[in-house]
Amino acid sequence: MENWESIAAEVDEAIKSVASTDAGYPATIRRQSSTGGDPWEPTTTSAYTTIRVIEENRRVRSADGTYVDMVKRTLTTASKPGFVPKKSDEIAVGITASEASDSSDWLVITEVRALAPAGVAVLYEIELST
Repeated sequence: MENWESIAAEVDEAIKSVASTDAGYPATIRRQSSTGGDPWEPTTTSAYTTIRVIEENRRVRSADGTYVDMVKRTLTTASKPGFVPKKSDEIAVGITASEASDSSDWLVITEVRALAPAGVAVLYEIELST
């Protein structure tokens, strides 16, 4: 039986090793939660989590195979114990959680796909709006 948590740790090390820095290419996910206030004007709190990513930018093709004026930007990250990225999160690429603030350049996550052999997530693909 495979130890998928161990494989996920190996994938995380591999992602770090192909990045331009020793600690990998950072990105920070911002997860906001409501902490009170009125329903029409809630008070929110931001939590920041650093992940390490590989970035891919691909030109999009139309149904007839020609390129359209659009680029698909996807980040690949290893699974992190106790943390699963969500479509409702936002992400800032190139900074760590300690560098993040609410005024950072936050991008919208349009899709999160897990690679989960045997039901255990090893990788996540995070698609961003461009």
